[in-house]
Amino acid sequence: MRISGKEEVSSEKKKLLSEFCSCCLYATQMGRTKLTLNWPKSALPIVRNGGCFPIKAHNPSLRYYTPQTTALHLHDYAGKMWIDQSLIPLRPGDFTLTPVGIKSRYDLDAPGDHYCVHFEPVVSKPSGIQLPLHWRPGVHEHRLREQVQTIIDLRRRSESRRSDLPKTAAGAALQSLFLWIAVMARDSTNAHSSSKTSDKLDRVRQYLDEDFRAALDVPDLARRFGMSQNYLARLFRERHGMTMQRYLLSNRVELARHLLNTTDMPIKAVAIESGLSNPQYFHRQFRSVTGRSPSEERILATTKS
Repeated sequence: MRISGKEEVSSEKKKLLSEFCSCCLYATQMGRTKLTLNWPKSALPIVRNGGCFPIKAHNPSLRYYTPQTTALHLHDYAGKMWIDQSLIPLRPGDFTLTPVGIKSRYDLDAPGDHYCVHFEPVVSKPSGIQLPLHWRPGVHEHRLREQVQTIIDLRRRSESRRSDLPKTAAGAALQSLFLWIAVMARDSTNAHSSSKTSDKLDRVRQYLDEDFRAALDVPDLARRFGMSQNYLARLFRERHGMTMQRYLLSNRVELARHLLNTTDMPIKAVAIESGLSNPQYFHRQFRSVTGRSPSEERILATTKS
C-alpha cells in the first residue's frame, strides 16, 4: 500500500505510534543487523484490510509507507526488499513485517504477487514476544500460507456482515499466527546457533589435538574462536565431560604412554616430548590419569612383551 499524500493523525494516535515504533529492535550481532518487533503475548489486533495483490518489478527508489498500520507480507517472488535501511534478500514463500511508519521499497527479479495483511499496531511491554521482520518458513510455508489466507477471508467476511465476529476472529487468528511464528523462528534461530557453536567446538578440539604440547592460553583461544572464556569453558566441559586443561593432560599422558610402551627413550625425555617437561609434575600427572607411575608403566609394557 503506497500513501501518496498526508493523513490526519490525532495526537493520541501519534503517541501510540511513537511508542510502537520504539518497540522495533535494531540489534547488531556479529556485524549484522537483526530486525525484530516486540509484540504482546496477549492481544487482539485490529485487521484493517488484506488480500493478494500483484507487484511489479520496479525501481527501488519507489517507496511504500503506511503511517497508521503495520504490514504483513507473504511474498511469491524473488528479489530484494528494504525495510528502512536494511536490505532483505527475498525468496518465494518469505514472510516480512513492515512496522507502522517505516518505509519499504522493492527491487524484484520479475513481477509477482504477495499476500498482504494491514493491521493496527499494539504497544507491547518489554516482556513481549520477538517477531522477526523477515522469516524464511521453509517446511512451514504451507501452514503459514493457510493461516494468512484464513485471516484475509475472515476480514473480507466482516465487510459484508453487520456482526463484528468475523473481524474479531481475524484479529484472534493474526495473534495466533504471531505466537506460532515467534516459536518457529526462535527454534530455527536456536538450531542455527547450536550448529555454529558445535562447529566452533569441533575446531577448538581439533586445535587442542594438533597443538597439545603447547601451553594452554584460554583467553587467546576464546578470542580466536569468537567466544567468551567462561562460555567456551562451560560448553567444552559439557561436550567432553572434562575441562580443556584435563583434555590436554589426557592427550599428553596418552602420548607418554605410547612412548613408554614402544620406545626405550629415557623417562625424562618422554616427559619433555609429551609436553610435561617438569619431572615431578610429569610423574604426578601421569599417575593421576593412569593410576601408576611412568616407571611402572614401562615395566608393565616390558612384561607384556
